[in-house]
Amino acid sequence: MKEIPVLLYHNVGDYSPELMEEGISLSAFTRQIKYLSTNGYNIVTLDDAIDHMAGRKRLRDRSLAITIDGGYEDVILTIAPILQQFRFPATFFIAPEFIGEERIIDGKSIRCLTWPQVRELIQCGFTIGLLANGGRRITFRYDEKKVEGQITSALESLRKNINTNIRYFAFTEGVPHSDLWEFIQSQGIRAVFTQCPTNQPLTYAGIGRIQIDDDDHPIFLTKISKLYLFFKDRRVWKYIRRYKLDRLFHNLSELMSQRRE
Repeated sequence: MKEIPVLLYHNVGDYSPELMEEGISLSAFTRQIKYLSTNGYNIVTLDDAIDHMAGRKRLRDRSLAITIDGGYEDVILTIAPILQQFRFPATFFIAPEFIGEERIIDGKSIRCLTWPQVRELIQCGFTIGLLANGGRRITFRYDEKKVEGQITSALESLRKNINTNIRYFAFTEGVPHSDLWEFIQSQGIRAVFTQCPTNQPLTYAGIGRIQIDDDDHPIFLTKISKLYLFFKDRRVWKYIRRYKLDRLFHNLSELMSQRRE
């Protein structure tokens, strides 16, 4: 399968430091989206990305997809308006358990979307996916029946509250084993997205996304590069990080960016 970058965002906004470990500022997000727009990037839906991976569609160079996890209120207040301004599609992965509620992260509360706001996203043309297992990872050992039960309940909630087909799942981290993947497929799901590195070859059961969690623009340029895409899920990645070769990637990316500008 031929892969394209699938970007993963979490919090976007001016949150307290406890909530920004995986987040970026609004100004950084705006700069990144504007950069993609002005530098000829082709932002596609997950449907297009999967069709490209399957060989049913051929996307041009500089194609990538955007996903946002969590279902936080910043989605409707800040992220969606910027994406609409540049006419970029995106998929929002939400955990139905938290819709209309507040999540506690590192002792701090963060407000989530309401169902009317989720429906508003759909009306704006965005795609909704399921952030499975209540937003918890499935690394190491997990209770498969419990995860299946949570998925079943979450899908029932989505079907009850929004009139749209759910084609994609996301796990915060981890790749489902074969039995869980078969169950997920039985629910009409095309692919599962997770966080890289997956440390395994690319499969529809676990497509590693590139997490954007730093305001530094050269790092962003590195993460959307072909070089980063090539290495992101390979087992050698841990050695790249250990010997700080990723910093070299950052420097090379910054140099290439300067030449383009």
